[in-house]
Amino acid sequence: MVKIQKILALVDQSINKLVNTVAKNRTTLAFVITTCTLISPNVNAEERQGLLLNAAVEAQYDDNVLRKIDPVTDSSIQISPELQYLTHMGKHIFAVDYQGEYSAFKDNTKLNYNNHGIALFALLDHSLKINSEFKISYKDEVEEPGTNNSTSLLITEFNQTQKKLAIATLYYGTQQSIGQLVLGIDHSEYRYTNNLQGYRDVDKNKLTGTFFYRVAPKTRLLFQASIGDYNYITKSQLADQSSKETFYLAGVEWDITAKTSGSFKLGYQGKKFEQKVYDDITGLSYILDMTWKPNTYSTIRIAASRMTQESSQLFTSAFVTNTYSIDAEHEITPRTKLKAAYTHGNDDIVAIRNRTDKRHNLVLGVEHSLLTWLSIGLDYQFIERSSDFEIYEYQANIIGLSLTTTFN
Repeated sequence: MVKIQKILALVDQSINKLVNTVAKNRTTLAFVITTCTLISPNVNAEERQGLLLNAAVEAQYDDNVLRKIDPVTDSSIQISPELQYLTHMGKHIFAVDYQGEYSAFKDNTKLNYNNHGIALFALLDHSLKINSEFKISYKDEVEEPGTNNSTSLLITEFNQTQKKLAIATLYYGTQQSIGQLVLGIDHSEYRYTNNLQGYRDVDKNKLTGTFFYRVAPKTRLLFQASIGDYNYITKSQLADQSSKETFYLAGVEWDITAKTSGSFKLGYQGKKFEQKVYDDITGLSYILDMTWKPNTYSTIRIAASRMTQESSQLFTSAFVTNTYSIDAEHEITPRTKLKAAYTHGNDDIVAIRNRTDKRHNLVLGVEHSLLTWLSIGLDYQFIERSSDFEIYEYQANIIGLSLTTTFN
């Protein structure tokens, strides 16, 4: 009972701080709300062409914003505009998408950031059997502390990255065909611009081939192979984590009824490093992504994976992470829904001193539709990382109040 009372007191204190933060930033909020009300949704999502505008604004209280053993509390306002232009040229579809993130913190202004992302898309319909997709993008991104395998003890601001991406995908056959072949190639470049993270700069190239074979009207078997090359810019006998990565997976994709759909892949993963100071990784890999709709007003998503992750620490090899998650939504009225999600992860990190990190992420929230195109949401999030070594451990409680437009 005492523990519950402490949690309730924390939530009450957090809400009061959040309300004060919102009040102090009411000018910004008023601008965003006014902008949203001036946009008129008058086209259908399937047929829409031309310009589409959306925006979100969130006031957030975080009792451990830098994810440290000794918490640093702060409140923030984040504005996230999105602009998309879509057009058709015959059977081909082209789109330009811009996303922004503008975040301001109440106490620690060093955490403020203005991020931008732009992407170009093309979906080309060449014939009844052959189609292709292309995407190129540039994005500024903030890396949330604690999401990598490093300690947050010494950081005073978020890691900033610049990401460039180019993807090309060729489809032979359709989802309705007995057999379909999908070939994909992607190139990405990650560049870290602060906090002495330059040793993590990497170019990635990946080639993936997937063959689908239909065994039932809404069920397909799949066989997938991929080869990836991680080329780190920093060349050193000790720090260079450049590697070759391979996956060989088999599985099934289904959409049997209106109640269940998803895919499951299982197989082998391997990672071979250029430098012998790192241990190669081989073993089991799997990816599950399933959606279950027990009724018309409830949706449950289940996911699981076993994959390799790149290390953010010098002289530490990439590692295997196991992740399991469940996400549920339930409409209590046509305009109001409850949300809950839980994610658990295990990171098995091989270094001079091996360790295992365990992650827990719980989200509880409610969303209400004020208008057909404007919703308000209130969320509570609990994040925890436990470890064999105390310097990697942290806990955080986050409360967010948001307004979001949903024009389609």
